[in-house]
Amino acid sequence: MRLLCDQNVARRYIDACIEAPDLRAVTVRDALDPRATDPDIAAYARENGYVVLTADDDFFELSERCGCLYFHQLDQPPVGDVLTAIRLIDDAYDDHTEIVEVVPDGWA
Repeated sequence: MRLLCDQNVARRYIDACIEAPDLRAVTVRDALDPRATDPDIAAYARENGYVVLTADDDFFELSERCGCLYFHQLDQPPVGDVLTAIRLIDDAYDDHTEIVEVVPDGWA
């Protein structure tokens, strides 16, 4: 799965996704202007085959434009659980643009 890590994602989750050999992750800061709006991020993700990893629930409203993986960062889910959930979701969907899931939320 190709992941576009939103600006509000904690560095430990970003680093884990970037380091995972089976995921291809980039940050919004690296792929777009740091001032990119949520609609800009969603459009970029859709056009470039990314699923947005975010802790920003605004992306539920933008999910018709791109795939979205949301997690409650304040709950501080274990990094391993988030990665496991991402992998299971990746396997469960043929079309990544249809992904609108909360992780780990029972996926891990």
